Amino acid sequence: MKSIGVDLGGTKVKGALIDEQGKILSEHYELLSGRSGVEVVDLIRQTIQRLADRVSTRNGDLAGVGICVPGIAGPYKETVWAPNIPGWDELPLVSLLKNYPGLKDIPVYADSDRACCLRGEVMHGTAAGTRNAVFVTVGTGIGAGIMVDGHVLSGFGAISGATGWMALERPYKDKFKPMGCFEYYASGDGLSRSAKEYLEENPEYQGYFRQQSYPPKSADIFAHYDAGDPLSHFVLNQAIELWGMAVANYISLFNPEMIIFGGGVFGPAVRFLPDILKEAKRWAQPIAIRQVTLKASALEGNAALFGAAALPFDKHIKESQL
Repeated sequence: MKSIGVDLGGTKVKGALIDEQGKILSEHYELLSGRSGVEVVDLIRQTIQRLADRVSTRNGDLAGVGICVPGIAGPYKETVWAPNIPGWDELPLVSLLKNYPGLKDIPVYADSDRACCLRGEVMHGTAAGTRNAVFVTVGTGIGAGIMVDGHVLSGFGAISGATGWMALERPYKDKFKPMGCFEYYASGDGLSRSAKEYLEENPEYQGYFRQQSYPPKSADIFAHYDAGDPLSHFVLNQAIELWGMAVANYISLFNPEMIIFGGGVFGPAVRFLPDILKEAKRWAQPIAIRQVTLKASALEGNAALFGAAALPFDKHIKESQL
């Protein structure tokens, strides 16, 4: 049995035909090139059709199609919202795709990028065989896919896992409003924001970043950490503390057996997983934290693609539609 996974980003559509063992049989890639609204839907349709043409759909060899959406989406929600794609505000994505004759008889599902990353790791990656796991995506923003007792959480409005808004500092500051406290400091963009604030608040600092004409980039912050740069140490030590506090909250709320870190920041931040666990032990429920393992993503940039392809095999989704 095979399925099609589609990973939609802010600039591209990537699709793959994948078998149940996790082997990619065929891929197709398209740039959005300024498309919006139903134009993007049609591009997804074309991607699916190209891949579906390479497998027999009449004999049941194609289990279905899963689509990863960078925003608010869920298998139990009829519309999706993607802030970086114009015209994708409460868009009925699945219904629009099912209107195409070639997709009428093929099961189609959609889920958020954070949930799809988790699904990918559970189906074919680090979390294979687990029933309680969290996938923390740390890139431009922060989100978490959460599975409890074999169920991937979606929530009333399909917003479960929007943990960039996790409250980890008091008192509240207005600067947290656009993306939340956790994401403000500890995402990829957050590391750059913290570095910029450090430069403004510490005029005595005369290290590497004071000499640069451009705002500090997260890659450079990691690169200068081992050299003992004070700005890099401040920014990354603060992030380690926040990542650890967040891990403690995931553990105390959901009692996972595994927490997986992925996204562009992890990456270079994988080396800090022992430090993150050490910080988490200060905050977490003491029995639950002894039951958890922190891991790096095994699927790296393809976690969401594999997770989208896993959607047609989720028995809980199928049962809900009977």
